[in-house]
Amino acid sequence: MEKQTQPTRVTDGGPPEELGPLVDERQRIGRIVSRLEVSADLVERADLASELVRSVSRYEDTLERAVVPHMGKSGSALEALGGDRERLRESMTVIHTRTQGIDPRNVHVSDAQGFEDTLNEVVRRLQPLLLTEDRHISAYVAGLDDEGRKSLAADIVRRFKSASERPVPPRTGIGRMISNVQVKLDHTFEDVATPSHPGADTVNG
Repeated sequence: MEKQTQPTRVTDGGPPEELGPLVDERQRIGRIVSRLEVSADLVERADLASELVRSVSRYEDTLERAVVPHMGKSGSALEALGGDRERLRESMTVIHTRTQGIDPRNVHVSDAQGFEDTLNEVVRRLQPLLLTEDRHISAYVAGLDDEGRKSLAADIVRRFKSASERPVPPRTGIGRMISNVQVKLDHTFEDVATPSHPGADTVNG
């Protein structure tokens, strides 16, 4: 009997250490996905879904605004994944809309199966995208000298500070700032209204 090959996971591989804050963000994404694989609690899953969308949004936004431009012509392979990112963002937007400013205890009330189907689609689209990005970025970083790596790391740190927490980031700096403030205000409201966040509490430690 042939041994079955296990599907690749978000926790397999990872971006090179030169990506600085994106390494930590990627590890956080991995913890969220791993927890989703074992949790059956709907409140926790709703909370995890919201956290996953925020983390992936920050990660992909920083890649597009810092890593791809820095790579120049070498970044064309990452740009070619734009269609995959667009489809992922469409699914994440559904999750974002269903969880933004809503108590996690109420997220599944209107359409539990629809929410779960969309969440599963997000994870299914996310895993191969991240691993493909890893491969292209690692190949690029391997060819950089010390100065190039420092420059890339600096660009990432700068862009990550203003990375969008929405699946579809605003085009302007002002719009990005307003959008992130709104997301944080919504989550502050949720923190006040909800005594605990089992999903966020688990992945944040």
